[in-house]
Amino acid sequence: MSGLIGRGATAFDRPAEPEDFLLLAADAARLVLESGGETYRAEETAQAVAMGLGAVDVECFATPTGIVLSFSAPDGHVHSIVRRVATRRLDLDRIARTEALVRDLVSGRIEGTEAAAVLGEIESSPERPLLVSLLAAGIGTGCYALFFGGTGKDALVAAFSGLLLSRMTRYLARRRISDFFTNLAGGFLVAAMALAAERFGLVSNPNLAILGAAMYLVPGVAITNAIRDTIAGDLVAGVARAADAFMSATAIAVGAGSVLGLWGLMGGSLR
Repeated sequence: MSGLIGRGATAFDRPAEPEDFLLLAADAARLVLESGGETYRAEETAQAVAMGLGAVDVECFATPTGIVLSFSAPDGHVHSIVRRVATRRLDLDRIARTEALVRDLVSGRIEGTEAAAVLGEIESSPERPLLVSLLAAGIGTGCYALFFGGTGKDALVAAFSGLLLSRMTRYLARRRISDFFTNLAGGFLVAAMALAAERFGLVSNPNLAILGAAMYLVPGVAITNAIRDTIAGDLVAGVARAADAFMSATAIAVGAGSVLGLWGLMGGSLR
């Protein structure tokens, strides 16, 4: 944790200084980006927090990997900060809670001390229970296989692959393995599972089982945010997100394609 986050109620025990506004606003924007939020949302979050605490002439520039924030304090001095966004994972709940916190702060329902404590609680909130994540992964990937025209057997294989993907991606994330290699391993896993199921007659169409399970890894939010940022004129953020999405899709394709290629070289065939 950085800045005010993690210091809880001690953050504003002394009279609030402009640096307190700066750190709290920057940490709120960083949390939005780390949770998969759009760049405009991070910028608006930082601006709202700083202005809600009394800053003027607030300017924020955000990209998927960093934030630059500056404003003029009531004493006329200009303050600025740079925040690096090192990790990113999709967590819409954290974004919603952060935005609710910002609304409470701007409306005056909470003070800066309480806001810093609540923001720390949001960042340190635990991951969803294991059973919830497994059910979501299994049901989601199984339904995708059905959506693409697969049979019940294809859906079951895709759902089982989704369960394994859920555990594998969480494990690799904790080991700080890059998203590229995580998606590469994920593509390899879903293709291997589908071909193994096809070998024992447990799947009707392995291609659809692979497709359904691979949807767990597809960077849909990143693609959507890239389009949105580009249309809004945030070209740096849009191009960066598009490149990130392209690399993720490439890794999935390479992982799955390598298994299919090896299967073909070994004389296997797909129905």
